[in-house]
Amino acid sequence: MPSPSHDARERQMLTRARVDYRKAQPRLLTKWPSVPIEVAPISAHVVLTALRELGSADPRVRESGMAKAGPLKTDQDFFIIDAPFRTLLTAGDVKAGKAKGDGSDGLWEVAQLAARIKAITGVLEVGLFYGYDGVEAAELGIRGAGQKPIAVYFGMEDGSVKVRTKKGES
Repeated sequence: MPSPSHDARERQMLTRARVDYRKAQPRLLTKWPSVPIEVAPISAHVVLTALRELGSADPRVRESGMAKAGPLKTDQDFFIIDAPFRTLLTAGDVKAGKAKGDGSDGLWEVAQLAARIKAITGVLEVGLFYGYDGVEAAELGIRGAGQKPIAVYFGMEDGSVKVRTKKGES
């Protein structure tokens, strides 16, 4: 059973996200062109091939910033693959008939792309926030369904912080 401190950390992570200012964008994959994907090192080649089949033009294993250090590793010794895709659609875009969102025309809706990527053997996590936030999931009685943070804190280049919620920015 998780400790109370573990539960508190998990709740904090589900309700807030701290993000580099360069990732602030009005729509997913407009300024920051890649989806970060955490993968098991042994599966990196298989995941790269599958991402190309899904329409990622040039997925790559993220390299360490140090010369000759090899791929960047997470705290758990996994790799990160950066997979560029075209700007993602919202569920509203699909509902409005802008595209199917299933990738058949090269355009993906966020949740559909995330589901397809998560289904690839060796993928541990996909860096897309979609679906319910933690508050919405709790109100609906859905345990573990919160994917979107309720607030995103962008650390700006000048040291200030910009906060974005679904109500807007401050």
